[in-house]
Amino acid sequence: MSDSLILKFDPNTIEHLGVSLYSKLPSVLSELLSNSWDADANIVTISFAELEDEKEIVYEDDGEGMTFEELNNKYLVIGRNRRSDTQRQYSALGRPVIGKKGLGKLSVFGICDEIEVISIKEGKRNHFTMNLQEIKESRGNEYSPELLAFDEPTSAKSGTKIILKKIRRKSGFNLDEIALSLSKKFIIFSEMNTKIIKNGDIDSEIHVTNDLKYQTLNKEFSWEFPDEKFDPEYSHWNQMKGSVISLKTPVKDTEMRGIYLTSRGKIVNVASFYGARDNDQFHNYVTGYLEVDFIDDFEDDVISTDRHSLNWEHEETRALQTYLQKIIKVIGKEWRERRAKVKLEAVEKEHKVGLEKWKSELPTFERNLGERIINPILENSNIDVGESAELIGSVMDKFDNQAYKEYASSIADLSESAEDIPKLLRLMDEWKSIESKQYRDLAISRVEVIKQFENYVNTNTKEVPTLHNFLKKFSWLLDPRILEFRDEVTYSKLLEESYPESNLEEKDRRIDFLCSNALGEILYVIEIKRSNYRVDEKALEQAYDYASFLKDRYASHTGFSKVVCYVVGGSKSDERRFRDKEKTYAGSGEVFVKTYRELLEQSKEYHKEFIEAYDQHNG
Repeated sequence: MSDSLILKFDPNTIEHLGVSLYSKLPSVLSELLSNSWDADANIVTISFAELEDEKEIVYEDDGEGMTFEELNNKYLVIGRNRRSDTQRQYSALGRPVIGKKGLGKLSVFGICDEIEVISIKEGKRNHFTMNLQEIKESRGNEYSPELLAFDEPTSAKSGTKIILKKIRRKSGFNLDEIALSLSKKFIIFSEMNTKIIKNGDIDSEIHVTNDLKYQTLNKEFSWEFPDEKFDPEYSHWNQMKGSVISLKTPVKDTEMRGIYLTSRGKIVNVASFYGARDNDQFHNYVTGYLEVDFIDDFEDDVISTDRHSLNWEHEETRALQTYLQKIIKVIGKEWRERRAKVKLEAVEKEHKVGLEKWKSELPTFERNLGERIINPILENSNIDVGESAELIGSVMDKFDNQAYKEYASSIADLSESAEDIPKLLRLMDEWKSIESKQYRDLAISRVEVIKQFENYVNTNTKEVPTLHNFLKKFSWLLDPRILEFRDEVTYSKLLEESYPESNLEEKDRRIDFLCSNALGEILYVIEIKRSNYRVDEKALEQAYDYASFLKDRYASHTGFSKVVCYVVGGSKSDERRFRDKEKTYAGSGEVFVKTYRELLEQSKEYHKEFIEAYDQHNG
């Protein structure tokens, strides 16, 4: 037996299948791990050293090792298909063999210029080095590695150590990132204990596990395989193992979005959706691994060299792709239903929205319509619980309106899928486009109110109760924002509400009525005079006194941030002091003086613009 080692190769092979194909550290390490798995290793240790001038990686396993003959006839043979050449589909201990093409040994030269190999088997130790530059410069397509030990007797256990030297890498070794990347590439770590360490520091040691890739994921739902519900007609459905999981929040690591495929414990296709529609929100929330070992039994080799993707041009892989699309479709549908159920429970519990009770009281047709509108809200992951509760509450509030139901039905009919929900929500949020028609009808009816008000003004109505009741009923004449009323109240009653034990020093004085705006932030005090009353300085000061008193003793304790007083009369005084004070009080937003004529013109102008705008918009 010759005591020299020979590497036979084509120079282009070294460049294209070593340096170019394996330029990233995790890919190189994954090839070494595959070899350790096939060698029945139980423990793998990868030590990273960051020296002053260079970096080094020491890879060591306790596998069966290689004899000198095996090193020469197997390890140093480029492109040897270990499965077909030896008919070896399983390792000595029964593991399904991962390595196939015989190219992994070149991977190390993708990141370094020199390697040292030490292998022990059957009590003999063999040790040699290989240099990339020397390989490239060798002649006759043969290279003789430098042999440092030949069948040297040893009592050490079997195993292989590979030292990567002269590493072409400027950045340091991030063990967390390396461990995570390796965890993504395999599902074998429950059977092969793998740990990585840096600079010999035991505190830096990380164990690479199958679950490491899932540790930071906020899991919500999962689907286990095999399961015939996806398509029992697919011939390999019961051979597919694994699980698909969805998260509560989008998968941050975009590389993990989708479903990985593995064969014999190693990925053969990176995370993907295999041609399923890619605009589904579901795609942002799902990851998982499915074992498709049966593809190794296909007549043709469908696994690419870099193991990033299968060859989908074969009849058998196209059938697999169709099955995967069905899986994604079914899981996507169930995911939306499960998410909707969880969100509904939160909406009803946290926001007291009685949706189920509301739906149960609707006629069948309206219940179906309600579900068609509301389900997309619950299923949309971009809408949180709070916003969902608000939107659903809005739907429930407006559902009695026939125009709204007709509009919602049309939108639901036009929506091809739940993915159209943003359009639906925008249209629902812009309910004003529907309300505009109703507001136009409302505005027209208000014209009649304005005409009646104009009649009161023109006829110089003397009775305060007449004007009082009219403005109370149609408060929008004063200010469109005014909403609620507290009619005919006194200071005593107000203070009794806020300060039950307070003793009033002020005289019991009458206010025509109190009201608030739509947001409940402003308290309005309304003083109504007869239509022939001239508002003077005394009336202005009295109004200011009202506002000041209420602001000090009442408003701040009941949620109002501001008190505004209106004095309504037939005309305004011409006195200089009145004009100055009116301007000052109006500027501060505390007291406003309005004549009935001003209110009339203000209301007519406001509704005139509204009607004209609507007519122009819908011309």
